[in-house]
Amino acid sequence: MNKSYNMNRSNNVNVGKIVGSVLVCFMLVSLAVYGIYFNIKANNNQLVLQNQYRRTMTDMTDYVSQAEEYLLKAMAAGTPGMVSGMLENAARCSAQAESCLASLPIDQHTTEKISNYLVQLGDIASCWSHRAVDGGNLTEKEYETLSALYGYAQDLNGIINSLEEDLSQSSYTWNKIDNSIINRISEPFTDYPQLSYAGKYSVPDAKAEPKWLSGREQSKEQCRSKAIKYYNSICTCPAEEVGIEDCGENTIQNINTYCYKMSCGEGIQAEIDVTKKGCKLYSMLVSRRIGEANLSAEQGIEAGKSFLKSIGLNNMKETTHTLDDNAVTVTYVYEKDGILYYPDAVKVKIALDNGMPVAYEGRAYILSHWESKDRLSNPSISKEDAKSMLSAHFKVSDTKEVVVPDNHGGEYHAYEFSGTVSGHPVCVYVNADSGTESDITLIY
Repeated sequence: MNKSYNMNRSNNVNVGKIVGSVLVCFMLVSLAVYGIYFNIKANNNQLVLQNQYRRTMTDMTDYVSQAEEYLLKAMAAGTPGMVSGMLENAARCSAQAESCLASLPIDQHTTEKISNYLVQLGDIASCWSHRAVDGGNLTEKEYETLSALYGYAQDLNGIINSLEEDLSQSSYTWNKIDNSIINRISEPFTDYPQLSYAGKYSVPDAKAEPKWLSGREQSKEQCRSKAIKYYNSICTCPAEEVGIEDCGENTIQNINTYCYKMSCGEGIQAEIDVTKKGCKLYSMLVSRRIGEANLSAEQGIEAGKSFLKSIGLNNMKETTHTLDDNAVTVTYVYEKDGILYYPDAVKVKIALDNGMPVAYEGRAYILSHWESKDRLSNPSISKEDAKSMLSAHFKVSDTKEVVVPDNHGGEYHAYEFSGTVSGHPVCVYVNADSGTESDITLIY
């Protein structure tokens, strides 16, 4: 009986070993298949991203080339109507080029001056275009400025054409791009001046101290922890599973930041800049393919507001937006007591496939935002008195109380009247303190 028992026990042990070996083999094979599958999936996703970036680069090349041509045609035109049409087209192309530039996985600090150039080109071209419609000719000095803008467009066009050729020959990929190559794009703009121009979103003074930042600079570890929270505002990922890599420190317009590259498994990758003072989100660029649009522009704008609330910006109002490649890029400004503070602006790009923010830029807000009873005094004139000063030919459709930047790096309290003159959309600003017309903006 003992012998039979021992034999059964021995057989059971052998069967157990065999079953265990089979299970181990099965697990190893499953893991291998699982690894191969996700490796193929990751490679496919990377290929899709590379193709998307190349398409964006091609679009940017086309837009810059068209802007260059329209600027040259504007300088060659002899009638106000032709000048207006060419400048209007140049403004449209520069706006599209700037949107493409913001969508590329390039360090925004490196291309900041190019972005400023494209924004200012669009603003200037649009302003002069509408003035030409009303018969206003360009002065000799303005033609010189136009010629300078054209020269920068030529330089940028030549550089990005060369860069696109390198891409088409697979000399490098976007995830293995060398900084020296990126610097080639920015090289012509090393000495690019900060042009001043009339507009609600003028570039803040480069020497200004950031008003929203105060106190001592935080450590890299404190900023890293905050960066993870910002990352989790766009995708839910346990903090311990977030992959994070330091990618340097930056200083722009007296704003010091830490830069981090972040990911979660094979999921969303992002590059995030956090200010050393206050650990505020300075910028964010997400690398992901945007699918077909499932949301309207209005739904995207609301998704952008929700994102801003998640990072601590609770009183933001959308003002302008543009649509491009299944995404909406929105400018939001700070609002308090019904007053819009145009200097306190952020820009968010939202993918319309799922409402995820894929780009954020908060420089203007960081430089300009401050809350104090001394920031805004009571207006010396009423809204009704300001309206009575307007031209009888100006048909007012909307009125707002706003704060707008001046031409000296400051700001002033104003009433903004929107309407039309001879069918043209116009905004007229009346200074709420001095009671004088302070600016007129032509809308396109």
